[in-house]
Amino acid sequence: MAAWQAWGLLAGATGLAAYLFLLKVRPRRIRIPSLLLWGRVLDDKRELTLWERIRRAVSLVITAAIALALGLAFLRPARAAGTTETSRGRVAIVLDSSWSMLARTRGGGTRWDRAIADARRLAAGSSGGEIALATTADGLVEGPTNDLALIEAALDRLTPAGPGAAALPRIAGADSVYFITDGATARPRDETILVRSVYESAANAGITAFDIRPSIGGTTAGEAYLEIGNFGPAQTVHLTLDRGGVQVLDRRLDMGDGEILRQTVGLERGGDPSVRARIEAPGNALAIDDEAFAWFDRARPVAVTVVGQQPAWLVRLFAGNHDVNATFVSPDAYRPGKEDVVIFDRWAPKDPAERPALYFAPPADSWLLADTAVEQKPHWQTAGTHPVLRGVDPFTLTIERAHAYKSPELVPIAQSAAGTPLVYVNRAKDGPRAVVVTFGPADSNLTSVPALPVLAGNALAWLSRPLDSTARRAGLASFEESIVKLTAPGGAAVPLSRLPGETVGVLRAPGFYVAEGGGGGRTTFAVNVSDPEVSNLARTSAGAAEASTPAGGPGQRPWWLYCAVAAFVAILTEWWTWLRRITV
Repeated sequence: MAAWQAWGLLAGATGLAAYLFLLKVRPRRIRIPSLLLWGRVLDDKRELTLWERIRRAVSLVITAAIALALGLAFLRPARAAGTTETSRGRVAIVLDSSWSMLARTRGGGTRWDRAIADARRLAAGSSGGEIALATTADGLVEGPTNDLALIEAALDRLTPAGPGAAALPRIAGADSVYFITDGATARPRDETILVRSVYESAANAGITAFDIRPSIGGTTAGEAYLEIGNFGPAQTVHLTLDRGGVQVLDRRLDMGDGEILRQTVGLERGGDPSVRARIEAPGNALAIDDEAFAWFDRARPVAVTVVGQQPAWLVRLFAGNHDVNATFVSPDAYRPGKEDVVIFDRWAPKDPAERPALYFAPPADSWLLADTAVEQKPHWQTAGTHPVLRGVDPFTLTIERAHAYKSPELVPIAQSAAGTPLVYVNRAKDGPRAVVVTFGPADSNLTSVPALPVLAGNALAWLSRPLDSTARRAGLASFEESIVKLTAPGGAAVPLSRLPGETVGVLRAPGFYVAEGGGGGRTTFAVNVSDPEVSNLARTSAGAAEASTPAGGPGQRPWWLYCAVAAFVAILTEWWTWLRRITV
């Protein structure tokens, strides 16, 4: 509103409240048998106290104050005094949403609180121009608009969400661009951007790296690798490591200023796949890097059922392999179960398998629909780029014959020089995965070359764990096209965007995420902060001239909220005193 409209509204609201207060209500008429008693009461004159003489005026003033406060709350006034910059035209406010913005300050708030308070002051000093609000993680989140209520509501719901894009989001037509940051993450920016720093040095200890390395042989399935950094004065850091809620390590570490400690812990086979690391320290201004997560897929062996009449060559392949639990059955005794993968050795059912399956030279009368054409002595020239073929050396293979299959669900991923498919995968997105090798042990030297364990290992990994379980960093992440659902640590669904050949989503918080594929595949992976640039709160990329903390306390609210609270308190006070006949 214009100033005269606002003043008119306030005057009208106050006048209406005073009129309603002074409006005399016609008393109710009651018939009584005699006026003698009432006459004696009315003739009894007594001196009124000071409060009794002024209490009606006090109630009138409170009523007018309530109306005035509600009017101010409706108008949403904001204090522009004390703001060093006042901008006209379109103003863009960009907030750095890095994890380091959650660092606690000496005043009791966080860097993020100070950034929000500064953004409110900039919005209030925009002189009625349009305001656009953006963050480094989400891009444009509100505006451009001249409605301050929308900007304030957006500021209330924003939270840090990881590093985001390296470059700052651009706002079209912005006359002034303010970037509010602590400078922990260096970002390229234009010289016209006005940097407002909320940096304040603080001591901190954090987990800067955490992952699980699978072991090659031995009794352990793998080992957890952990790095802890102390960015501040020397202190004692308490480290705990648990697996599925069972503590496997509890240690106190004496760490000096800037010291990085590395720790490895062996993990036994068959345990819970979820592993968590936690630290505690006296000088620790950032909490989000005090916990790290890892998901150990190889903690549980892959359950494999081998179906065939002569599986001796596969018995030798899996013998002594602690990562595979193989069961061998004949075709007549096979019944689908809960195994992770089924291997069909020169045999296949009439219908597609209910579980992920690996086929070696399946027969012609199966659902795969074998072609009559057979290539003799096919030459495999290139391994291909599919994960099933990664690391396979085709030059060591000697293939006597290979069969082609006509099922429309099959896609060749390796072919001979003449074009005969040698390895297929199925293209169905709503069914179990399948890998088909068009030759078997009787058609090649497969059992005596290094290509067999590599090919079989890749196929089992791709079939049993179809989605990548590698630990990821927070922020924008890319997934396979087959992902249909992604669940965050709290159970909420992560919004996904479909792009050609991939699916993307934003990972906003550390913890365990669950990704589900269209064929029933389900994989858990971990997201961690694990970044020394985030944990080191004693450094900033902002220059000395930029590193001045904005005035005002953390989380400063606009005046209209206090007006609404004051009106509510006044209403409660008037109601309480009226019930006790203290006021009118």
